Amino acid sequence: MPFLTEGGEPLDRVPLLYRMGRDFQVTEGFGWLDPRDLATIIAVPAHDTTQPPRVGNSTDFATVPPFLWGLIASYGKQTLPAILHDHLAYEALIAPVGGQLELRKTADEVFRIALMDSGANRLRARVIWAAVGIERYARYASGLGILLIAQVGLGVAAVIASVVLGIVASPLWLLLALAPGIAAIPWWRNADLMIVLCYVGALYAPLVIAAFVAARLEQLLATVVWLFDGCPGSMPRAEPTLRWPTRAEQLG
Repeated sequence: MPFLTEGGEPLDRVPLLYRMGRDFQVTEGFGWLDPRDLATIIAVPAHDTTQPPRVGNSTDFATVPPFLWGLIASYGKQTLPAILHDHLAYEALIAPVGGQLELRKTADEVFRIALMDSGANRLRARVIWAAVGIERYARYASGLGILLIAQVGLGVAAVIASVVLGIVASPLWLLLALAPGIAAIPWWRNADLMIVLCYVGALYAPLVIAAFVAARLEQLLATVVWLFDGCPGSMPRAEPTLRWPTRAEQLG
């Protein structure tokens, strides 16, 4: 187990303070021993529980949109890697602008490795790593982030279209599935991210779309019930799923 107590012993528990909603605060710090060299230890400090939850002083474990909890749980084997990633992502957030993207890339890679060391299978670790990779580019690379998201959308569409057309029209259409891989080459060191996003995205797309639609239908039904009950409390709503808070919002 690569996670250690502050005293260097194998970690068998992490005391948490529940701050309502989806916020938790870690009350005892711990560390992560990097298995790549068995020497580097990344310390995760305890949160200041006298202060309110905010980025850098709380965690919601893996930040998974609620409608996807049936596919990827927000806690479990990924809990400790997620807390570690929250800490490293915060360090990137407060770093000088020129170094944020590289620090965040390092944080995301540590997350992937820690996920596998915690028992997550390689595919699941790659899926979660790719998901935070989208957020990394969207937050820190502006124009490149928009380009990445657009190319991923086209890549996913190409893979799905190749399968559909290969079945209903001609097997030659299956060659279209090679397009996202070829288009990923210009991304050079990040080609692996693009490839995972396109091909795994195509694999998960039907499940994600179905879960998204089901969540919205549930919200619609909840709204109807809310109206017939005389509108008690606030109107039911689904949480945002495609917007990340700005740096100013996160830092309060």
